[in-house]
Amino acid sequence: MSTNWFAAITVGSQNAILKIIDMRKQTVLEYIKAEVSIGTDIFNRGKIGLETVEETSVALKGFVSCMEEYDITESRAVAVSAIKEASNAEYVREQIRLQTGLELEWLSNSEERFLHSQAAANGTPNFNELIKEGTMLIDIGTGSIQLTVYDEGNFMFSRNIKLGPLRVRELLAELKERTSNFADLLEDFIFSKIRDYAQFAPKDVSYKHFILIGTDLLFFKRAFWEKAEDKITEAYFEALYAHILETPEKVLAKKYELSFDSISQLLPSAMLLKELLKVTKAEEILLSDAELVDGILVAEMIRRKSLTLTHDFTQDIVTSARNIALRYMTDQKHAEAVEKFAIHLFDQLKPIHGLSKRERLLLQIAAILQDIGSYIDMNNHYAHSEYIILATEILGLSTEELEMVGAIARYHSTETPSLNLHHFEKLPTESRLTTAKLTAILRLADSLDDSHQQKVTKISISLKKEQVLISVWADDDLMLEKWTFAEKSGFFEEVYGIKPHLKEKGGQK
Repeated sequence: MSTNWFAAITVGSQNAILKIIDMRKQTVLEYIKAEVSIGTDIFNRGKIGLETVEETSVALKGFVSCMEEYDITESRAVAVSAIKEASNAEYVREQIRLQTGLELEWLSNSEERFLHSQAAANGTPNFNELIKEGTMLIDIGTGSIQLTVYDEGNFMFSRNIKLGPLRVRELLAELKERTSNFADLLEDFIFSKIRDYAQFAPKDVSYKHFILIGTDLLFFKRAFWEKAEDKITEAYFEALYAHILETPEKVLAKKYELSFDSISQLLPSAMLLKELLKVTKAEEILLSDAELVDGILVAEMIRRKSLTLTHDFTQDIVTSARNIALRYMTDQKHAEAVEKFAIHLFDQLKPIHGLSKRERLLLQIAAILQDIGSYIDMNNHYAHSEYIILATEILGLSTEELEMVGAIARYHSTETPSLNLHHFEKLPTESRLTTAKLTAILRLADSLDDSHQQKVTKISISLKKEQVLISVWADDDLMLEKWTFAEKSGFFEEVYGIKPHLKEKGGQK
């Protein structure tokens, strides 16, 4: 046994995968893939059938046996976001736990795509060079696709569309039998969704590259990449697309040695790419063989500090939040001031809150987004801020983290979170306490710019046994800020058991 060995398991809509890796050497020790039909069950019936649960459990039992042979002590098992759409998803997860001993972790769509993007970046040569030009990462899942745009080396935009090839196939299955020109119907359906996406996509990006990623791209690898390299031009793709359009599915399945399930998703996937090429005018398509399971392993290596990616994906999360704030026309100068004060308070108060970098990131996102609800109603903006946050996908955050950010943003204002409030009570106990700690910090930070005039130019924190002393420098009268600070400091004292004091030091030199 080696403590450097780690196992990752992913349960997807069409397959379950086990990958065991030696973290120190970064070499794969075992790779096993088993086909499952979870996605077909969900899209056809809305729930996962008993036979499929049994089929999945048998596959996972085999994974567990393999892990036992390697004497694996550390592992992570996740289920993709599409599975949670099943009406009996929680029951199925419990049945799998009882039959296999595996505790499956639900991934949110934003987590899933974030992990997949990190894996693609790690496995794509010259990734940083590619994203200096207009690059779109196209993450094809069975139920949805994620389109993520980079330009000049920076994250620009990300949007999820419920347009995965399996979902499209099942949605239009009935119509396929009633029309003689299914390809035109499919094209119209896909184009309508891409057109909606194009309304919100960045307008000033000149696209050069597509990087195509997905958990099951076997049909693409066999049908599109007969060449030696994993890259094709737009012209080559057009020729392949025409071939797919003109050739019966049975012939394609035989030629590429693929199942009907895979080949029936080939046309929707190819048509999706065709429409995106039409909209963006990208010049080439690169195929990444990175899978979600690789994303789990990359995340673990980053956590263990045995791998550092050249691109900072954590900064992409912050940029995603800033883009949302811009969309809802928040007061940018106020948001920047509150973000700066909140982060400074967090860093200096670490001895009393004991939180990690991840919680620091959640606080930062909440500070950026706290006032977006003013777009709907300035008088009750904090409640609308929470509503918008919960209805928005923020890159890389789990469902629970999104709820925490929403709660922090809601309670940064006049309301005080307590156990009898529904919006706070729904969080797990540990997350509830973390949310309270972060909320208390954000309330103080927000009070220091209550006038939205950035009067406070500098702050300094002195932490003593019985009090937190916050010294501020300003070039203007702080009567409003001091009054608001006194109002909002009560919750800080309640959470931390220490009373915060504000001391004015005079003008900033």
